[in-house]
Amino acid sequence: MPRKASGEPKTKRVERRQANGDIYVYEVTTLYNPKKRYNEHVSSKLLGKKSANGTALLPTRPWKTPGTAAATAVRKTVGVTDILAWIGRESGIDDDILSSADKGTAQKIISIARFWMANPDKTIRSIEEWQISHTIPYQEGMSEDTCYLLMKQLGQDITVSQKYFQYRASHAPSRASVAVDSTTVSSYSELLNDVRFGYNNDGNGLATVKLLTLFSLQDHQPIAFSRQPGNIPDVISVLNALKQLSVLGMDKPLLVLDGGFFSEENILGFLQAHTKFLMRGQLDSKWILPELEPLLEEMEVSSHAWPEDPSKYCVTKRISHVFSYERKRTRGGIHKGDVITEEHRLYLHLILDTDKARLDTALLMKDIQHVKKQLEAGVDPALLTKAEARMADRYLIIRNVRDRLVITLNDKAIMKTSRLYGYFVLVSNEKMDAFSALREYRLREKTEEGFRLDKQYNDAHVTRTKSTETLEGRFFCQFVAYGYEAFFQRELNRVKNSLAIPNGDPAHDKSEVFRKEKTLLNWLKGMSVAKLFGWFDTVQETTVDSAMGKARWCTESIERDRLFLTRLGVIKPEF
Repeated sequence: MPRKASGEPKTKRVERRQANGDIYVYEVTTLYNPKKRYNEHVSSKLLGKKSANGTALLPTRPWKTPGTAAATAVRKTVGVTDILAWIGRESGIDDDILSSADKGTAQKIISIARFWMANPDKTIRSIEEWQISHTIPYQEGMSEDTCYLLMKQLGQDITVSQKYFQYRASHAPSRASVAVDSTTVSSYSELLNDVRFGYNNDGNGLATVKLLTLFSLQDHQPIAFSRQPGNIPDVISVLNALKQLSVLGMDKPLLVLDGGFFSEENILGFLQAHTKFLMRGQLDSKWILPELEPLLEEMEVSSHAWPEDPSKYCVTKRISHVFSYERKRTRGGIHKGDVITEEHRLYLHLILDTDKARLDTALLMKDIQHVKKQLEAGVDPALLTKAEARMADRYLIIRNVRDRLVITLNDKAIMKTSRLYGYFVLVSNEKMDAFSALREYRLREKTEEGFRLDKQYNDAHVTRTKSTETLEGRFFCQFVAYGYEAFFQRELNRVKNSLAIPNGDPAHDKSEVFRKEKTLLNWLKGMSVAKLFGWFDTVQETTVDSAMGKARWCTESIERDRLFLTRLGVIKPEF
């Protein structure tokens, strides 16, 4: 006869193999049911998991009690940060910084650069609040003290900045054209040795430090910068900066300079230093205009028209100019104070912009006619403004004929004033034709469209640093931010130039795609870089993690915005 059931529950160990090969051990409790005549399951308890060799029992993570886990929610602004991450990746700036410094230092520099790029009108202390809603590369977080210590570290050890300059210079051709931008930064500090009284761009009466930035015209990217005392003349500052280029592997670049560097003294300094240069000159200079006077009558010849823009006419003249200067030291039989003369070969590139000439002439005639109509209407000459009175004296002939006021135009005076409208001259010691010279100089002008490292951006209006080291590190972070800005400005221009270009095919010019491109182009024409970043700063991503599950969603964007980001390259095209 079968043994009578005791009515007590029985416990035993059961091993269960999972699909991944792990073996879990359970303590299973059963109880015999005499009516159903089999053991019923009472409970199961997980004891652990067998070790790989099967000799030990390993504990497992306990189950979460339903409803006890707290729900978490995070909201981050991703529209701006996605664009900033794309700029750093595509421009190569992030890779160059990471190759120049340790990971933590590099991430701090990139975080500051991205903050300044997105917030051109805010001080660095605002980064503490900004990083709450925006993800930055340095995940530990940036405080004002962290930024200060970073800038001080970068100023004390310039290895990072010099390595970065070398990486940026390696992307440019060895015989590249290099533009130079000179600016002064005001400071209230009396503790900085480099802050001295000299030329001040702001004219605010403060002492300044001079900042020279060198950038390649081929890719519009900044290469290096040089910080020098505010009282050092521009030509000396540039020649000192050139020594840095030779270390960076750019031995003999062509310097492209604006009209602020034009003077016989500066030109002689470049010539004596055997430096190739191209700068804008002053056409009415006493030694340039006589050389170009014979060329004015034959400028508008078809062979002189620039193929890239037929409204401009260019011609080159080679001259030999005699420079004289006073000797500052006694050496080689020449005494201090002696006047030395040197003859050097130069190239003058005369350019006529006919569109600008017509516009300037039309504006002059409009002002003259306005004054003429006032006088003819009986306005007392004493009521004219000083500018109007000078214009009446110079360009109007006023007579009384038989007690009647007769006012005629002084044609000779008007022609004398307007005959040089639209003309400008480029001076160089590098042999090149006028078309090449104009092309190089226009590259500089296009690059300056994106040059925003000045008093209005990157917290650079007036320095608030107390040490030279911190100032150097601050300038370096601003320099990296300018690289971001210059790259984005170039890519923004690329997108604009690629939109809504008609080709004469109605299937293209009247298509829905062409209409969308036209809408985007009109929108971009009214948007500055700051406005664009402000626009996309509203795109947010929300992540919620709760006991019911995890979800993530983003702010919806309109079709025009998605088209812009697609053409820019931030997001992939939709298929």
